Amino acid sequence: MNKSKIKYDYDNKEDFEQYGKHCWLLTPWKGYRSATIVGQTDKGYIVQVSSGAEIEVYPDEIEID
Repeated sequence: MNKSKIKYDYDNKEDFEQYGKHCWLLTPWKGYRSATIVGQTDKGYIVQVSSGAEIEVYPDEIEID
């Protein structure tokens, strides 16, 4: 999991099935467990926690509702 707060620039971010779905981080990030999927990468997803921070995660690091 990328540990730094990064804003990603991605095209067509709504063009995949998991966009906007809620997920749980299996390993908390800075105390956050709950997140929303807001992007997709070659390796996994970009998720946003309630603080607005976006982090990159691998599919096996989250549980999608």
